Amino acid sequence: MAKLKLNPHLSIGELQEKLKSEKDIRFYKHWLILHAVANNPGMKAENIAVVLSVSAITVRRTVQAYNKHGADFPKLKLWGGRRESLCYMSIKEERALLKSIEKKSLKGKIMTAKDVKRLVEKKIKKEVSDDYIWDLFKRHEWTKKTPHPKHAKEDFKAQDEFENDFRKCWHPAS
Repeated sequence: MAKLKLNPHLSIGELQEKLKSEKDIRFYKHWLILHAVANNPGMKAENIAVVLSVSAITVRRTVQAYNKHGADFPKLKLWGGRRESLCYMSIKEERALLKSIEKKSLKGKIMTAKDVKRLVEKKIKKEVSDDYIWDLFKRHEWTKKTPHPKHAKEDFKAQDEFENDFRKCWHPAS
């Protein structure tokens, strides 16, 4: 693998100050990686990853993001997570949609995820997968409630009479 090299956006002292002042653990790890790369020029990503207990790809991505975007790279969401620009609806729009059907769902008027899927597709004018709907439910902490299977015309007396009148038969094991 190629050896890592940082573009000179910040000096080693400035990297150390960023490291000390960072409150968010995720960004702290990024600055720690950059500090390690700056203090160990020419070291491979795999070696730094072992020392810092991160993956080599995380080291490479962090260095690449820093080299490309400079010291402001932590403010940019570069990988992982939910990106609003790529989503069908924002979290606020999803919350508003679910709020609009909340009363119906509590009364049992909306029975399936397919009903919600139709509403979402109607709103965004695009077809979505079933997984998108289940992820939507999970994001907003909606749970699936189903009744226990029971027939409406269930008659326990008739069941008991049938059981008592039923001839018991023994069959040999095959």
